Amino acid sequence: MNEADLEYGATPANAQYEHTDIEPTIAGKFAVWLFIAMVISGGIVYGTFWLFEGQEARAGQANQLFPLAAGQVKEPQGPRLQTQPFKDIYLLRQGERDKLTTYGWVDQASGVVRIPVDDAMRMLSERGAIHSTTQAPAELNQVVQDSSSGRTSAPRY
Repeated sequence: MNEADLEYGATPANAQYEHTDIEPTIAGKFAVWLFIAMVISGGIVYGTFWLFEGQEARAGQANQLFPLAAGQVKEPQGPRLQTQPFKDIYLLRQGERDKLTTYGWVDQASGVVRIPVDDAMRMLSERGAIHSTTQAPAELNQVVQDSSSGRTSAPRY
């Protein structure tokens, strides 16, 4: 006897199968349940096919009764929401862009007009209405630190 046989133990003298293989009753139960699962799956597939085939037959009968309505889809009642959202957002952005880049009346009766943003910024900078500082305010030059006494802020170096 070699060492590989000792690994599995001795086979009983009256054994009808190899004891290191799967037990036949377990294999039989597995085969039975596998067959049952296959039958159930087949029934589900057949039932679904039968359902869809019946729906197609009913649709065909409706087409025979009303041949002019064949292929027409009835639109649902109620408010129609966005049917073309990409076109809607494109038109919205185009309108916004036009308002920001062209001249026009806001209120003609009171004489209020709109001007392009670039022109408005140029005019404000020419008049000196916008003052730019290169120094950051002192309150922005703070760093939050954690310490044993709690959170503190210290100037940034």
